[in-house]
Amino acid sequence: MATKLEKMLMLEKDIKLNKIYESNDLKDFSLKIMNCEKINKVYGNLTFEKAHEDRPYTFTSLVTSIDGRIAFSDAPQGPLISRKNNYAGNGGLADWWILNMLRSVCDAVILGAGTMKAESDYTCHVFDQDLENARIKNNLNPVPWNIITSIDGKDIPFDHRMFKESEIPLIISSSSKALNHIKENINNDYIVIGPLNSKEDINNTLIEKMNNSKNKVIIIITGKNAPDSHVLFYLLKKFGIDRLLIETPSYMHYLVSEKLMDELFFNYSCLYIGGKALTIGQYGKEFTSECHPHTKMLSIHSHNDHFFYFRHRLIYN
Repeated sequence: MATKLEKMLMLEKDIKLNKIYESNDLKDFSLKIMNCEKINKVYGNLTFEKAHEDRPYTFTSLVTSIDGRIAFSDAPQGPLISRKNNYAGNGGLADWWILNMLRSVCDAVILGAGTMKAESDYTCHVFDQDLENARIKNNLNPVPWNIITSIDGKDIPFDHRMFKESEIPLIISSSSKALNHIKENINNDYIVIGPLNSKEDINNTLIEKMNNSKNKVIIIITGKNAPDSHVLFYLLKKFGIDRLLIETPSYMHYLVSEKLMDELFFNYSCLYIGGKALTIGQYGKEFTSECHPHTKMLSIHSHNDHFFYFRHRLIYN
């Protein structure tokens, strides 16, 4: 049954994606998540590599300026990189639709508490009714799990809309030092999974407890001072989350450093910002000239001469 969450009209003729490059590697990507006529018409055949045994297959979708900036300093809302491209026409709509396309084929989305504080109405549901209908038709939950990640829990706005929407399944991922703060401030019914110190702490009893509590906020505690993403991802995989979309740039950068990120859907808005404007990994540790990941281009789409859409596969040494 379709959700009552708000939707946006996204017509195929307005999105208008033109495929201009496709790697031969995609011929070996045999995993098709769901049948969706709209995805086939607008984007093409969307397939993925075989899922991992011990963690979800992870990917992200970000829009950057030509110099790699993800926000203006004077107006830090991320979507403005798309909206302020004065020559892109509906290029920003296509950028937004690709994010919704990826939401539609994932089992869960991870977002940061900072995003929630910046955008009080932010949710990670599918805004295109055609894509939500396809999820339902293909026996996927109408809304993917929304997973809030926080180091200490103190940046989570517990009065945010996401805690009030019964149609949004919610998980909080944080560390042991955050647990008391979360318990003292959350107003929802919840269960606590953990603290989990290693993958060996995860068993069928925990998974059954999670499956029996899908109407509550599931609080997953890993790590002492910061969440342990390796343990978290192992638990999520056992819980049935095979594909995971990352919507927080700082956490995405961290996952690359941990070799836990598989693909990057980077959309390229042809405007220039420069200066000290925010970049993707600005608050994380940079890679060195001797040790850094590479990518292989899987596909390139364009909307017009002012907006391009790249799909990268990460390569780790």
